[in-house]
Amino acid sequence: MLGGALESVWRELTGEAPAGWGTAEPANLPWSLRRLTDVAFERAPEPTWLVVVGSPDRPGLATVRISRTTAGVEEDVTLAFGYGPDEEPPLDALPRAAEVLATRHHLQSMLVQLRKARRDLAVPPRFEGPGVPLAFVLGAEEVREMPGDRARRTPLSEPPVQLGPRSRPALYYPLPGDPSDLSGWQDFERLMRHLKGA
Repeated sequence: MLGGALESVWRELTGEAPAGWGTAEPANLPWSLRRLTDVAFERAPEPTWLVVVGSPDRPGLATVRISRTTAGVEEDVTLAFGYGPDEEPPLDALPRAAEVLATRHHLQSMLVQLRKARRDLAVPPRFEGPGVPLAFVLGAEEVREMPGDRARRTPLSEPPVQLGPRSRPALYYPLPGDPSDLSGWQDFERLMRHLKGA
Protein backbone atom coordinates (compact mmCIF):
# COMPACT_ATOMS: atom_id res chain seq x y z
CA MET A 1 0.00 0.00 0.00
CA LEU A 2 1.50 3.33 -1.07
CA GLY A 3 1.01 6.72 0.58
CA GLY A 4 1.15 5.31 4.12
CA ALA A 5 4.29 7.24 5.05
CA LEU A 6 2.76 10.53 3.94
CA GLU A 7 -0.49 9.80 5.78
CA SER A 8 1.43 8.86 8.94
CA VAL A 9 3.47 12.06 9.08
CA TRP A 10 0.38 14.12 8.15
CA ARG A 11 -1.52 12.60 11.08
CA GLU A 12 1.43 13.09 13.47
CA LEU A 13 1.68 16.79 12.62
CA THR A 14 -2.00 17.72 12.15
CA GLY A 15 -4.09 15.03 13.86
CA GLU A 16 -5.90 14.22 10.62
CA ALA A 17 -5.36 12.52 7.28
CA PRO A 18 -4.90 14.47 4.05
CA ALA A 19 -8.16 15.71 2.55
CA GLY A 20 -7.57 14.90 -1.11
CA TRP A 21 -5.21 13.91 -3.86
CA GLY A 22 -4.91 13.70 -7.62
CA THR A 23 -2.55 13.20 -10.54
CA ALA A 24 -2.91 16.88 -11.43
CA GLU A 25 -4.10 20.06 -9.81
CA PRO A 26 -6.69 20.70 -8.53
CA ALA A 27 -6.47 17.60 -6.34
CA ASN A 28 -10.16 16.74 -6.12
CA LEU A 29 -10.23 13.03 -5.24
CA PRO A 30 -11.01 12.07 -1.63
CA TRP A 31 -7.94 10.69 0.20
CA SER A 32 -7.62 6.93 -0.37
CA LEU A 33 -4.50 4.82 0.04
CA ARG A 34 -6.11 2.02 -1.99
CA ARG A 35 -6.98 4.21 -4.99
CA LEU A 36 -3.60 5.97 -4.92
CA THR A 37 -1.85 2.56 -4.92
CA ASP A 38 -4.05 1.32 -7.78
CA VAL A 39 -3.18 4.35 -9.93
CA ALA A 40 0.56 3.90 -9.33
CA PHE A 41 0.27 0.16 -10.07
CA GLU A 42 -1.60 0.83 -13.33
CA ARG A 43 1.15 3.22 -14.47
CA ALA A 44 4.09 0.99 -13.48
CA PRO A 45 6.85 0.63 -14.48
CA GLU A 46 6.59 4.33 -15.37
CA PRO A 47 6.84 6.72 -12.40
CA THR A 48 3.72 8.40 -10.99
CA TRP A 49 3.53 12.00 -9.77
CA LEU A 50 0.75 12.98 -7.34
CA VAL A 51 -0.37 16.07 -5.49
CA VAL A 52 -1.95 15.79 -2.02
CA VAL A 53 -3.83 18.55 -0.18
CA GLY A 54 -5.07 19.30 3.31
CA SER A 55 -8.23 20.89 4.60
CA PRO A 56 -8.89 24.66 4.77
CA ASP A 57 -8.50 24.42 8.57
CA ARG A 58 -4.95 23.09 8.20
CA PRO A 59 -3.51 23.99 4.82
CA GLY A 60 -1.14 21.34 3.58
CA LEU A 61 0.35 20.52 0.20
CA ALA A 62 2.51 17.58 -0.82
CA THR A 63 3.93 16.21 -4.01
CA VAL A 64 4.74 12.51 -4.25
CA ARG A 65 6.83 10.80 -6.89
CA ILE A 66 6.49 7.02 -6.93
CA SER A 67 9.20 5.14 -8.81
CA ARG A 68 10.14 1.52 -9.37
CA THR A 69 13.70 0.74 -8.29
CA THR A 70 15.83 -2.39 -8.20
CA ALA A 71 14.93 -2.70 -4.48
CA GLY A 72 11.17 -2.28 -5.04
CA VAL A 73 9.18 0.96 -4.90
CA GLU A 74 10.41 4.36 -3.73
CA GLU A 75 8.29 7.34 -2.67
CA ASP A 76 9.91 10.79 -2.78
CA VAL A 77 7.74 13.27 -0.86
CA THR A 78 7.87 17.04 -0.48
CA LEU A 79 5.41 18.30 2.14
CA ALA A 80 4.50 21.78 3.41
CA PHE A 81 2.01 23.01 6.03
CA GLY A 82 0.85 26.60 6.46
CA TYR A 83 0.54 28.35 9.81
CA GLY A 84 -0.70 31.87 10.53
CA PRO A 85 1.02 34.49 12.70
CA ASP A 86 -1.09 33.46 15.71
CA GLU A 87 -0.37 29.72 15.28
CA GLU A 88 2.66 27.75 16.46
CA PRO A 89 3.98 25.08 14.10
CA PRO A 90 4.20 21.71 15.92
CA LEU A 91 8.01 21.70 16.10
CA ASP A 92 7.98 19.46 19.19
CA ALA A 93 6.20 16.77 17.13
CA LEU A 94 8.96 16.59 14.51
CA PRO A 95 11.16 13.97 16.25
CA ARG A 96 8.13 11.72 16.81
CA ALA A 97 7.03 12.11 13.17
CA ALA A 98 10.58 11.27 12.06
CA GLU A 99 10.60 8.22 14.32
CA VAL A 100 7.32 6.96 12.83
CA LEU A 101 8.77 7.33 9.34
CA ALA A 102 12.04 5.66 10.31
CA THR A 103 10.55 2.70 12.20
CA ARG A 104 7.42 1.98 10.14
CA HIS A 105 8.16 3.28 6.65
CA HIS A 106 11.89 2.70 5.95
CA LEU A 107 12.83 6.38 5.85
CA GLN A 108 16.13 6.96 4.04
CA SER A 109 16.56 10.65 4.77
CA MET A 110 14.53 13.75 5.52
CA LEU A 111 15.29 17.46 5.60
CA VAL A 112 12.93 19.64 7.68
CA GLN A 113 12.80 23.37 6.93
CA LEU A 114 10.97 26.39 8.31
CA ARG A 115 10.23 29.54 6.34
CA LYS A 116 8.11 32.64 6.56
CA ALA A 117 5.35 32.46 3.97
CA ARG A 118 1.60 32.65 3.53
CA ARG A 119 -0.67 30.39 5.59
CA ASP A 120 -2.57 29.26 2.49
CA LEU A 121 0.74 28.14 0.86
CA ALA A 122 0.11 30.31 -2.20
CA VAL A 123 3.25 31.88 -3.66
CA PRO A 124 2.93 35.63 -4.31
CA PRO A 125 4.54 37.23 -7.39
CA ARG A 126 7.42 38.65 -5.35
CA PHE A 127 10.52 37.36 -3.64
CA GLU A 128 10.05 35.47 -0.39
CA GLY A 129 12.97 34.45 1.75
CA PRO A 130 14.23 30.88 1.63
CA GLY A 131 13.58 28.32 4.31
CA VAL A 132 16.13 27.41 6.95
CA PRO A 133 16.93 23.85 8.04
CA LEU A 134 15.40 22.71 11.35
CA ALA A 135 16.59 19.11 11.26
CA PHE A 136 18.05 16.36 9.14
CA VAL A 137 17.12 12.72 9.66
CA LEU A 138 19.13 9.72 8.52
CA GLY A 139 17.33 6.37 8.29
CA ALA A 140 18.43 3.30 10.24
CA GLU A 141 19.85 1.46 7.22
CA GLU A 142 21.84 4.53 6.16
CA VAL A 143 23.22 4.91 9.73
CA ARG A 144 24.17 1.22 9.77
CA GLU A 145 26.07 1.53 6.47
CA MET A 146 28.22 4.44 7.72
CA PRO A 147 31.74 3.44 8.75
CA GLY A 148 32.60 3.52 12.44
CA ASP A 149 30.95 6.22 14.51
CA ARG A 150 30.71 8.77 11.69
CA ALA A 151 26.92 9.12 11.87
CA ARG A 152 26.95 9.67 15.66
CA ARG A 153 30.00 11.93 16.03
CA THR A 154 29.46 15.05 13.95
CA PRO A 155 30.88 18.60 13.88
CA LEU A 156 27.52 19.98 15.11
CA SER A 157 27.22 21.48 18.58
CA GLU A 158 24.28 19.19 19.45
CA PRO A 159 24.56 15.40 19.25
CA PRO A 160 21.99 13.52 17.14
CA VAL A 161 18.90 12.08 18.79
CA GLN A 162 18.43 8.33 18.40
CA LEU A 163 15.08 7.27 16.96
CA GLY A 164 13.71 3.74 17.12
CA PRO A 165 15.36 0.64 18.59
CA ARG A 166 18.85 0.98 20.08
CA SER A 167 20.06 -1.94 17.98
CA ARG A 168 19.16 -0.15 14.70
CA PRO A 169 18.51 3.54 15.37
CA ALA A 170 17.79 6.27 12.90
CA LEU A 171 19.39 9.61 13.80
CA TYR A 172 17.73 13.04 14.10
CA TYR A 173 20.18 15.94 13.78
CA PRO A 174 18.69 19.18 15.22
CA LEU A 175 19.77 22.39 13.47
CA PRO A 176 19.31 26.05 14.61
CA GLY A 177 16.25 26.76 12.43
CA ASP A 178 15.88 30.53 12.92
CA PRO A 179 14.01 31.85 9.83
CA SER A 180 15.82 35.20 10.13
CA ASP A 181 19.29 33.57 10.12
CA LEU A 182 20.53 31.62 7.11
CA SER A 183 23.64 30.34 8.93
CA GLY A 184 21.79 27.06 9.57
CA TRP A 185 22.62 26.16 5.97
CA GLN A 186 26.32 26.28 6.86
CA ASP A 187 25.70 23.79 9.67
CA PHE A 188 23.72 21.59 7.29
CA GLU A 189 26.52 21.74 4.70
CA ARG A 190 29.12 20.81 7.35
CA LEU A 191 26.95 17.89 8.43
CA MET A 192 26.53 16.66 4.85
CA ARG A 193 30.28 16.88 4.15
CA HIS A 194 30.96 14.95 7.37
CA LEU A 195 28.39 12.22 6.63
CA LYS A 196 29.75 11.78 3.11
CA GLY A 197 33.28 11.50 4.47
CA ALA A 198 34.46 14.59 2.56
